[in-house]
Amino acid sequence: METTKKQLLRVSGVKHEETAWKRYIYFDYASLRHKVLLFWDEFNGYELYWESEEGRLTSQKAPDWARNWNEDEHNGMSLEHYLDELTYDWHK
Repeated sequence: METTKKQLLRVSGVKHEETAWKRYIYFDYASLRHKVLLFWDEFNGYELYWESEEGRLTSQKAPDWARNWNEDEHNGMSLEHYLDELTYDWHK
């Protein structure tokens, strides 16, 4: 059965705003494999969770190199911001 309907809804514009997201990131640093979960929202900024030996994600298990991240060596970016910049195009 074929029906013909007059189009009643017509989109005249769209505005989209990202107010929060989460991204799983897998990377190697100093020959060690890492898995992190990076969150961002417009009110709280970034949060970074590391995978523990038991496979759980926690904000308490960052390795020493991450805790000692030097923003001056990375154009003023925190590790979270740096990971966001490196992975921005991967999710598109």
